[in-house]
Amino acid sequence: MKKSLLALAVLGAFAGAASAQSNVTLYGRVDLSIARNIGTDHWVMQNGSGSRLGVRGAEDLGGGLKAIFNIEHRFAADVGETGSGNNAGTAASFWTGRSLVGLAGDSWGQVTLGREYSPAFLYVSLLADPWGYDTVAANANLSGARNLPTRKDNTINYSSPDISGFRAHFQWAMDEQTGNDSNGDWGLALTYSAGPLWVGFGYDRTDSRAGGFEKGDWAILSAAYDFGSFKLIGALAQGDQPGTGDKIRDYHIAATAPIGGGELRAAFNKLENKDASGDAEDLSTRFALGYHYPLSKRTTVYVDFARDGEVDDNKWGADFGIKHNF
Repeated sequence: MKKSLLALAVLGAFAGAASAQSNVTLYGRVDLSIARNIGTDHWVMQNGSGSRLGVRGAEDLGGGLKAIFNIEHRFAADVGETGSGNNAGTAASFWTGRSLVGLAGDSWGQVTLGREYSPAFLYVSLLADPWGYDTVAANANLSGARNLPTRKDNTINYSSPDISGFRAHFQWAMDEQTGNDSNGDWGLALTYSAGPLWVGFGYDRTDSRAGGFEKGDWAILSAAYDFGSFKLIGALAQGDQPGTGDKIRDYHIAATAPIGGGELRAAFNKLENKDASGDAEDLSTRFALGYHYPLSKRTTVYVDFARDGEVDDNKWGADFGIKHNF
């Protein structure tokens, strides 16, 4: 309770600063849906995407140099607890979404320290999924069924400026364990954007994993082209299966189209174990379809359906919900 009151006091102080300084922003999202998840036989209320409350800002240091920061709290809006979904109430830290500080320059890019998204996830995998890893239609197979870590602690990050459509992002996560021979984790993302075309490549090398799994890697190549009447997205990814070390490969194709003032989304995804004896073993064969309609610039209602043919029982999932950003 004391920690929660302290956190609210901190947020209140930042909110006061935001009213006095234009370069400090208090933002957030509340997103709830009525959903049935694949592999379950009952309906629940849950976060369609991660409900959050955050503060970000920048201070002009002169000469094109800025100090930047971002802290973000994640919570389960259905119960009002720290965490999200089934993890509500279990998170030990308050700023689990993001907590970083750094410097940014007009000509050389930016360097940040702290808890941050993995580059391959943030700049490649996330953009290849029309749902952005949200709702029951999320294509988590783009990260090898969560093989690619979403975020990492103790990171040093560099992002380059936009150079004729090209950008590069690098990350090193320190190990910080006494006596370990580990050099930590590292990852990168390279992207190119020009008009309707977008191409991205991401790679992540994780030296240690939760549960004592051996080190592994994940690489993803993705591309998208906006034809105006619809956008086509494709991705191919490969890496190690957590716990076994087997090579797994993911095939992904998706499309979005503006229809009736909203957006229609569709995707097909197949995850295979390439090291299985004989022919490759299908780990997941997934199809998703959804429609998201904005009631305003900040409020969206949505409905999604998904089905995975490799799940033994209850192969389908669905949700309908409302998302509000502020």
